[in-house]
Amino acid sequence: MSDPTYLPIGTWLSSRQYCIEKHLGAGGFGKTYLVKSRLGKQMVVKEFFISTMCTRDDKYNVTISVEANRKTYDEQRRKFEDEALLINKLNHPNIVKASAIFEENNTIYYVMEYVEGESLSDKLKRESCFTEQQIRHYLHQLLDALEHIHSLKPVAMMHLDIKPGNIMIDKDDNVVLIDFGASKLFNSQSVNKTLMSSNCPPYTPGYAPLEQENGDINDIGPHCDIYAVGATLFRLFTLENPPSPYKVMSKGLPQIPNASPQMQNVIKKAMEVDVNRRIQSVAEFRALLDDKSIVPNPPEPTPPVPHSEPIPIVPRPEPTPSPVLINVKSKMREALGKIVSYLKKTLKWLCIIVAILGISYLGLFAYYHLRPQQKFNAITPTGVEMETYNINGHSFNMIKVDGGTFDMGSPWIDWLLYKLDISNWEDYVSLGETPIHSVTLSDYYIGETEVTQGLWEAVMNYEGRAANGEYMYRHVGGPWLGDYEPSGSGKGLNYPAYYVSYDDIVNIFIPRLNKITGKEFRLPTEAEWEYAARGGNKSRGCKYSGSDYFDEVAWNETNSSSTTHPVGTKSPNELGIRDMSGNVCEWCSDWYDEDYYSSSPSSNPTGPASGSHRVLRGGSWCYTAQNCRVANRASFSPGDRFCLNGFRLALFP
Repeated sequence: MSDPTYLPIGTWLSSRQYCIEKHLGAGGFGKTYLVKSRLGKQMVVKEFFISTMCTRDDKYNVTISVEANRKTYDEQRRKFEDEALLINKLNHPNIVKASAIFEENNTIYYVMEYVEGESLSDKLKRESCFTEQQIRHYLHQLLDALEHIHSLKPVAMMHLDIKPGNIMIDKDDNVVLIDFGASKLFNSQSVNKTLMSSNCPPYTPGYAPLEQENGDINDIGPHCDIYAVGATLFRLFTLENPPSPYKVMSKGLPQIPNASPQMQNVIKKAMEVDVNRRIQSVAEFRALLDDKSIVPNPPEPTPPVPHSEPIPIVPRPEPTPSPVLINVKSKMREALGKIVSYLKKTLKWLCIIVAILGISYLGLFAYYHLRPQQKFNAITPTGVEMETYNINGHSFNMIKVDGGTFDMGSPWIDWLLYKLDISNWEDYVSLGETPIHSVTLSDYYIGETEVTQGLWEAVMNYEGRAANGEYMYRHVGGPWLGDYEPSGSGKGLNYPAYYVSYDDIVNIFIPRLNKITGKEFRLPTEAEWEYAARGGNKSRGCKYSGSDYFDEVAWNETNSSSTTHPVGTKSPNELGIRDMSGNVCEWCSDWYDEDYYSSSPSSNPTGPASGSHRVLRGGSWCYTAQNCRVANRASFSPGDRFCLNGFRLALFP
């Protein structure tokens, strides 16, 4: 039975210019068709169609099933059109070409060349393995394509989803790079490295480096594509999926016995988890690929060829100037003269633009440094209302948070000030924290501290019962956490629980806790977490939870001695809640979406309906101060266990 969301075979598009011959496939944001033009040429047409938002009526028009999704739909449609315009600008024999864009059926389409052949992934399945000579043949062409997009002027571009499935091999055995849906424009002069961010470009697990998985747009660069090329080479040589960067970081890269020493060295350096130790450019990649000093054994010396008589030396005649060379030099001088003339004509406008930018910069500088700023110290809270629970002799407190309305997020102007390097580094604001939006919350309870290792142990071993027939270790080792010893391993009953995933918490720990207590504990929403961290309706507007001075209320990289600390050892905030800045990052119940703030409900928001990552808030013991502000956002995959991540509980009255 055919899929009704596809256009039927035989449908004509673009005023009967293209006739659909075959359905090639579908992704989350589009459907792809093989078509034949009126001139008889086979081509590919990509249609914008979000599978989770769109339907098709009986006249083949695309409609939005829920009008509330209109803003997201329009934004994704704009990005789809940008992808087509981006591909159209590329002109390289190893990159797919786009030839047209048109609107029809209440949606948008673009036309690409049809690559007659198969993907490198399909070719590998069919042929089982490749020789290193074959792999080098494909690799050099892939590097040619990357060198082209990385060197575009004035703004370079990254592909960000290089993998065997996106590398086509045409009928002449040549590489054609396809699918630029994840690509980002990149200005090498404006890169700013950060530990954690809120922007998460799409990626394929195993082929994306750690900085791309963590989702910081400021960490995206040519080195991301270099990592993906290394992972692709790993797949072609070993026939196995490349390991995740976390596994590479903890266990190293497995051996690649079928590759030459030069190739093994290249793959290892291309897949370095540390960006600074990784290959940085295509040029460096080629140089390492041709490094002849890396050989298994030195070659045997070639014996000299004996000669019966000495070879006579014939004097080399002096070269005479070539008329062609003289003509080239003349044209070069002429071109140089035109460039100088053009620069003289545009110098006036350049001076005007520089003056405008300089005045704007000085205005913003004055705004930031001259605006009044009051600093608050930590205080002793009053009127704290709490409930205490006890499990196997281990007690914990839940503090009452009276509902109210607050401004969630950070102002857009602070993000701009940071990007222009005007504000202090502690005022770092990521684009995912904007815009500020008003949120109203009902009453709820939240944990006085993060869940401790003692509470975790008491719940998981309540009355001798353990999950899955095994004791749930609160540190490392054993059947649950494996043998990996993470850094920051503060151990003790009063230390925060860490190295626990979102799935561990909501599928095992909280259901067991609720069964023991008869209550309905849960993770806080992102809005509930920030409201409590700001001090609820007693908030004084502090940068960190309870103070503008970090050392008073939190542990971070400057004072933590590279480890977690017992909970409750720093001053509380206005509500009597502790450790909401620093110590460990805290899981929230929301799916993460960078653009969610612009469309968030104003009353008791619970986050997007779906996603790939969950929100974490508060920063940790190894983060800088800016990452521990009350507005800062981060995200991880729900199944990830990491030594920085813990949680605290929430409860409705």
